[in-house]
Amino acid sequence: MNIALKHNLWSGEETIDLKLPDRWNVNILKMAGDDRPVLAADGYRKALAPLNAQLKGKREICIVFDDLSRPTRTYQILPYLLEVFEKAEIRDEQVRFLCALGTHIPFDNVAFRRKLGEEVLERFAVYNHNPYENCEHLGQTALGTPIMVNKEFLACDFRIGIGSFVPHGFCGYGGGYKIVMPGIAHVDSITYHHGTLLNQNLEVCRSGHYSHNPLLNDLKEFGRKARLDVKIDVLVTTEAESIDICVGTPDEVYARFTDNALPHYGTYVPGQADVVFVNTFAKGNEATIGLSLAAALLKDEGGDVVLLADVPQGQVVHYLFGRFGHDVWGRLARGERIKEDRIKRIFVFSQHRDAAGSFWFGKKEDLLWYRDLAQIVRVLDEDYKGRVPDVHVIPDGTIQVASWPESSCARIG
Repeated sequence: MNIALKHNLWSGEETIDLKLPDRWNVNILKMAGDDRPVLAADGYRKALAPLNAQLKGKREICIVFDDLSRPTRTYQILPYLLEVFEKAEIRDEQVRFLCALGTHIPFDNVAFRRKLGEEVLERFAVYNHNPYENCEHLGQTALGTPIMVNKEFLACDFRIGIGSFVPHGFCGYGGGYKIVMPGIAHVDSITYHHGTLLNQNLEVCRSGHYSHNPLLNDLKEFGRKARLDVKIDVLVTTEAESIDICVGTPDEVYARFTDNALPHYGTYVPGQADVVFVNTFAKGNEATIGLSLAAALLKDEGGDVVLLADVPQGQVVHYLFGRFGHDVWGRLARGERIKEDRIKRIFVFSQHRDAAGSFWFGKKEDLLWYRDLAQIVRVLDEDYKGRVPDVHVIPDGTIQVASWPESSCARIG
């Protein structure tokens, strides 16, 4: 069986050809929303048209966009937004773009162009968010998160966010106000929200869970007080193509997408597996997310996971959760990932192995690195010689949510 998997979203957008033995019992776990048609030009124009009236009389406009750890093809949205600016007689010098990095590594010119396209960099000022400086204190949320937000954003009288509405490990969904918190918040704000607050509410914070989720409610309050006027969010497929768009206040986006998102990202699982191949496309530099989903799909007696993480940029540099020396970690780092009990072996397919960054996937002794995917298949075929393994293939373990006939979604990170 030959299976084509999209890979390497931001550095060439390649296709991995996964060839599996015909004797294996293989299930390709397709996401429900993958059958929906991709948004066309008229879909973008219709959704963005109401902004024309809102832009009238505005002096300074800030457009906040997510980084390369998210699948938003911002360069596909911007031509239609710029059409609206032209109709509203907004001049280029009135507009600036701000990358919502949270505590991720800043962009260089190449990364900006991959995300925004060539035209934006040449016409408009485009800035990185600095989580350590140049933030203004606006008080605190009811749960105690200090509201410290990028000053350039606050200096503008109209603020637009652009992102994608996808499952997230503890906020339920990434989208809406999350572009502000943690996107353009101060590191102290993020530390409290992602650390203290999360630790107090671990039992109720999980992917796809948005009702009575304290972390989600907190970031909503944070975003409202920072006054994000408009959010442009899209639902995406496992090939990072937009199939739906919502333009409105962040609260309108939540009202529109929260009930629709789980059926869209939901993935029917026919049963448990001996081996799970998990591709990582939408959030390729946060590939560790795929391990959590894969572990939940293995049989009770355990099985093997093959993680496809062949991206040249490697895993995201994260100033809170990252590693910066042998015993030097970010403020909220949890050390090397602990392998789930159900996982017997973790095979990592990558031609760009990063010894220092492998902590995201696990301890050194738990990881089997391969530059050749076919070799991994040969090893597994030999190990399962004499019996037919049940095998699942996940097209994108960073955004899919698993569901079984009589159960709810599996947690993903």
